[in-house]
Amino acid sequence: MGEYRPALGRRPQRGRNGATRRAGAAALCLATLGALCAACAGPPAGPDLARPGPYPVGVTTLDLGSAGPFGERDATVFYPADASRIAGHERFSYELGAPLPRALVAIVPPKYNSTISVDASVGAPGSGAGPFPIVLFSHGFGASRLYYSHLLAGIASWGFVVVSADYLERGLLVQATHATVVDTPALDLHTMLASLSATEAASSDPSSPLHHLADGQEVAAVGHSAGGQTAFDALADPRVKTAVGWAPVGPSGPPSHKPVLIIGEQQDVALTPAILTGEFDRFPGPATLVEISGEGHNSYTDLCPSIRSGGGGLVGFALSLHLISGALGKLAVNGCTARNLPAPDFWPVVQDYTVAALRHGLGLDHQPPPAPPGPHQFPQFTITFRQHG
Repeated sequence: MGEYRPALGRRPQRGRNGATRRAGAAALCLATLGALCAACAGPPAGPDLARPGPYPVGVTTLDLGSAGPFGERDATVFYPADASRIAGHERFSYELGAPLPRALVAIVPPKYNSTISVDASVGAPGSGAGPFPIVLFSHGFGASRLYYSHLLAGIASWGFVVVSADYLERGLLVQATHATVVDTPALDLHTMLASLSATEAASSDPSSPLHHLADGQEVAAVGHSAGGQTAFDALADPRVKTAVGWAPVGPSGPPSHKPVLIIGEQQDVALTPAILTGEFDRFPGPATLVEISGEGHNSYTDLCPSIRSGGGGLVGFALSLHLISGALGKLAVNGCTARNLPAPDFWPVVQDYTVAALRHGLGLDHQPPPAPPGPHQFPQFTITFRQHG
């Protein structure tokens, strides 16, 4: 209820028996009680950031130029689309084997090469409500720009242009072909900032679905595992205002004073709760640490459901042919077995905290920082929450 304000100007007529006066007093009493009840209830609840946001999602691909022996480096971009103009646009999907050479994909049995369908429309016109902040995403070691599409599309639905680039020097192709590649934090940061430049160029291109859609003055970075290091390193760029790490490796240099969020899983075998607590403690600025029960290192990816469904999915097949190391295979299945809760139940929790951190870190609508969950918000998970700075 809003604040009670008695009407000004007109004075009520008094009846002979005082009925008008008694009615006015009763109305004032009820209004006062209502105001007190509203105060007891606290401020109105904010939006449920775990659910799909107010925008349908479009998706397009940007060419980031040559990556040497790997061919072209691409970025997949999820963005807020125009709800009135998405009809007729193809639903976005990809095969899990898409990052591999065709010769390797040809030998993958169909049951391991699942097709992933995502709630996004290919090439749909962007929303006229833009421009929107840019979120630069960096995938983990042995992964692909595509493997986080469900989570990234969910984030985009809340009004972000989410740019997921190929970090090929530490991607799946390098692992599957046993290539010797020198991967450095500086090279990864260069790739992330190149994806920012490409997004800004597309936003200036009238022929692109991203035309007038991306705000290069409002930029954040998100990364998983090794990609978390890239996201944190990007904070050294004055354009990048905040960063989120999902089971992240820490920054390669001094931690930034800018706002950061770290999300971890209590069953992670690599970036354990103890390691992430140490990272959290080293950040001097506003920092939030969220630890979630029931999941592991790879629970963020679209690979997880296919691994859980039996046979280990594409990861199990790659292990059987020694295309990836046993150590990487162990990390890939961590969080994706029957001992864990299903990954699609975990993704809304990650989305909720990530979107809250982005909105706060970018200063959108003066949003508050991420807060502990309500008692009934995520009942299947136990969430440990810490903040400092």
